[in-house]
Amino acid sequence: NDYVIAPYELPIDSAMLSLASNGTVTDLLRKQGLGHLRSYGPGGPASPSFRGTGSSHTAILWNGINLVSPLTGLLDLSLVPASFFDDATIQTGGTTSLSGNGSIGANIHLNNNLNFNQGLRVTASSFTGSFGSQYYDAGLQLSNENVGSSTKVFVNESDNDFKFTNRSFNPPRVQRREHASFKQRGLLQQLHWQSSHLGIFSLKFWYQNSDTEVPNPTGIARASEATEANDFYRAIVGWNFAKQHYDINYQAAYVRQTLDYADPVLNEFSLNTYNSIIQNVEANFYISRKSQATYGVQHIWEEGVVDAFGGTIPHRNRIAFFGAHKFTPFQQWEFALSGREEFVNGDAMPFSPTISAKYNIKESMNLFGNFSRNYRIPNFNDLYWVGAGAEGNADLKTETSLSAETGAGYTYNKLSFKVVAFSNWVDDWIQWTPGTGQIWSPQNIKKVWSRGVEAQASFATDIGSVHTTVSGLYSFTKSTNVDIYESGNPNEKDKQLLLTPMHEGSITLEAEWKKYSLRIVNSYTGQQYNDSDNTPFNIVDDYLITNVWLARTLASNKLRLSITGEINNLLDVAYVGRPGYPLPGINFKAGLKIQFN
Repeated sequence: NDYVIAPYELPIDSAMLSLASNGTVTDLLRKQGLGHLRSYGPGGPASPSFRGTGSSHTAILWNGINLVSPLTGLLDLSLVPASFFDDATIQTGGTTSLSGNGSIGANIHLNNNLNFNQGLRVTASSFTGSFGSQYYDAGLQLSNENVGSSTKVFVNESDNDFKFTNRSFNPPRVQRREHASFKQRGLLQQLHWQSSHLGIFSLKFWYQNSDTEVPNPTGIARASEATEANDFYRAIVGWNFAKQHYDINYQAAYVRQTLDYADPVLNEFSLNTYNSIIQNVEANFYISRKSQATYGVQHIWEEGVVDAFGGTIPHRNRIAFFGAHKFTPFQQWEFALSGREEFVNGDAMPFSPTISAKYNIKESMNLFGNFSRNYRIPNFNDLYWVGAGAEGNADLKTETSLSAETGAGYTYNKLSFKVVAFSNWVDDWIQWTPGTGQIWSPQNIKKVWSRGVEAQASFATDIGSVHTTVSGLYSFTKSTNVDIYESGNPNEKDKQLLLTPMHEGSITLEAEWKKYSLRIVNSYTGQQYNDSDNTPFNIVDDYLITNVWLARTLASNKLRLSITGEINNLLDVAYVGRPGYPLPGINFKAGLKIQFN
């Protein structure tokens, strides 16, 4: 983040994180209207899609460590609790080449901050809501001048048996979602220690378990019996040593995730595990007030143990060298240059440079531009899968992208806005297609051009004793296949990508009066095509969803109590995240959060 000038970021403030703290990052994105989410319903898999790119084109970084699975190229955001993070940032565009593999459409940064000398803080939350939803968490933080500890635990569960209108049948029928419950529980432990001579040492450990019932698409009349059990372990050991003109940072991380899938009806049972060891060292040099640089190296070892790999246990060694320089040669100009070169099992990946520039017209207004090249290497499933009806392709090429954007930002008093026009070419796009004997296999099948405009604005004012803020987000995205290669479907050329809306946006109203706060979010998702040929009868209708939060805060010197109620989908709109997977109508949640300092 430090080496991109004026990146386009979607706003996630402390109020958003607080309101989302009784759910997952999926809830945060969907309820706040932050970008496009490809979701299979509450508790089901969910992955982000930004600027017309695929779900595997977003890197998701926990304190700088990419959590995307080497098996699938995805991270299921429905398994990521929002309460575990102190701040979050969504940076769209390909201007994040320093992050490496998969940073084509966006980066999502999830960070933990632990300050020293903060004394004791105890927190606890309890929420209950529609469809048997229950959420509980607790936290304990303790720190003095040299040592800090933070412990967080949570439980999140729901019967998820909401009513919906099933239009897969004629005539449509009202029924309850069956076999869709989930239960999640997790622990995040952090330890920090600092020495005036040796620097700061840290440990972060995150364990989580989830059990999910996997429902059938609505077109299948019988209830499903499929289940998924997820277990993962994530640990980071860190060291930071800082002097006046430089600092050195080292991180070593271990990530392990196991997915146990079972469908007794279809007699399908699959155990999938991956292990990753990540080491990263970098040095930052503060050359002057107008110049700073960073250089580093990263090594990643990955292993996939999957039943459908036919006894093969693939391993991958990845080593990357990166560097960046940010400087201000003239009074009104700022520049940043960065580059990353990665080698996978000794083979060089596409070199990934980024060039960023900003011109400050005056203190309140600026113009900026970014250009970058990024890449995504094939995941293990793409390369090694040998399950029934599907076969991986060991000859796949790495996807590459060329991204450019230009925009302007303005901030004056209580008004701010930012607008950006972008263009992104992704070549050798990997897609699974049916081949001989209807055996599905991945191929580098096309070249995709996504282009469009993103904008955001906010205005704050006081109406008597009520402080109000109105803010809005909008994105227009045209994402089409501009070239179809061998084995591809020529009918897809010049067509909008599958499940990629052209128009999305949200308007948020916030009001604060004394100890009360109100937040209303209206988020719009335009129509999408459910096939790659863009046939009219396969259109997924557009929808406008309204979510409302009302909170009351009581505070003293040492105790803070917040009571929150929320109404989701206030207008009871019938809509789907993906065809066959409905989302709930109007629903409610209420609870309280206690913080003792």
